[in-house]
Amino acid sequence: MYFERINSTICTLATAKGSTIGIVRISGKGALKIASKLTKKHQFEDRKICFAKLYDGENVIEQCIVLPFFSPHSFTGEDVVELQLHGAEGNAEQILGLVIKNGAVPALRGEFSFRAVLNSKMTLNQALAVNTLVTTQNPVAIELSRKAAFENKTVKTLETLIPSWDRSYTMLTAIVDFPDQIAGNLDFNEVSELIKSTKSALNRLKTNSESLKRLVSYTILLLGRPNVGKSSLFNTLVDRDRAIVSEIPGTTRDYISETYNVRGFQVRLIDSAGIRETENELECRGVDKSRKLVDTSDLVVLVFDSSQPLSDEDRALIRETSIKSRVFVKNKSDLEDKIGDSLSGFSDSVISLCCRTGEGLAELKSRIEEELAENLPDVNEAVFFSEWQSDISEKLISQLEELSLYLDSDQVEIFQFCVREILNGLKNLVGDFTDQDVFEKIFGGFCLGK
Repeated sequence: MYFERINSTICTLATAKGSTIGIVRISGKGALKIASKLTKKHQFEDRKICFAKLYDGENVIEQCIVLPFFSPHSFTGEDVVELQLHGAEGNAEQILGLVIKNGAVPALRGEFSFRAVLNSKMTLNQALAVNTLVTTQNPVAIELSRKAAFENKTVKTLETLIPSWDRSYTMLTAIVDFPDQIAGNLDFNEVSELIKSTKSALNRLKTNSESLKRLVSYTILLLGRPNVGKSSLFNTLVDRDRAIVSEIPGTTRDYISETYNVRGFQVRLIDSAGIRETENELECRGVDKSRKLVDTSDLVVLVFDSSQPLSDEDRALIRETSIKSRVFVKNKSDLEDKIGDSLSGFSDSVISLCCRTGEGLAELKSRIEEELAENLPDVNEAVFFSEWQSDISEKLISQLEELSLYLDSDQVEIFQFCVREILNGLKNLVGDFTDQDVFEKIFGGFCLGK
């Protein structure tokens, strides 16, 4: 669909509804012609703002800033015109309709970025980074996407490997097609080293990308048996009465989640139902959900009631969360401590906390920050900005491992096939491909206006 529209002039409202300024963006061969019809101006200067009236027939409907970009000096590499209007509501929508009436078509998701890639204004990886930049609130994701988009720190390591794979494939093709005319042989030791360096580069990218993905969806689960003070702690951390607090065990029968800010990172904080044996059907459902949440959480804060001795239910929770990253909290520290050192065998550090007085709260927040810091991606390493890239890298790693099995064999045709697949996969990762379906898949997930 994207390729079928490359000769069309596209347009969209590039600002969110409710903004005080609305920007209508027009790109394509007819952009300047449409702007001329709307403004009754016959000439524009490249990248020079002008103030103009917009007309619908003979009626003046707007006075706005018109910013023209002549090809190739624009985001898309085409003629582009931006109309900066009063507001991004009904007025802008009507003017967008007028632009369409005069020959433009509504842009598809990511169509501006697609044209920028097609016209060599940016690489595919830069386009993916820009899309992340305009959609994320995560500060690390912002930093990584800025480096990729504006400093071109994308997958340069993979690009440097492609010539070596290309030489290997060329040699193998010659050996297969013209065995009597080729004097030399492929250096399998060199290929072995190439396999190792490629796997290493892919694994670094994969690890860093997974760290970023975990960070964006990082989840903290407050877990414990009923009435240990999870909801009080939840309200204290989010700084408002979000969860109902009661002395009656089992008050929280379903989980409650809220955004929690950890040094600028927006994470998900969950107050779960208390886990205990119960015959109450509604409470049982809440308990089941709590147990399932353990599997999907990145950090478990195990909350215990310090005014009660450690129970069998407490010990069961400790066992059930043994493979998770976790923080141990002895809540209600203002009451008599009946747990004592019972938790010392399970954790080197147990935080004594009181939501009422605030004791231990700073220490808990500091521990959460430390746990989060261990999950931060390396901002000096590149990342993949799409699932499509991650899927290709997974497949490439498998293909590299398969190729290793043929290093000592004489099955040159199979070896050649594997090398070709790896070479094509690497080219795909750095954006060197022509498959139209891939373009549709990638840019279909972008925002309108980009």
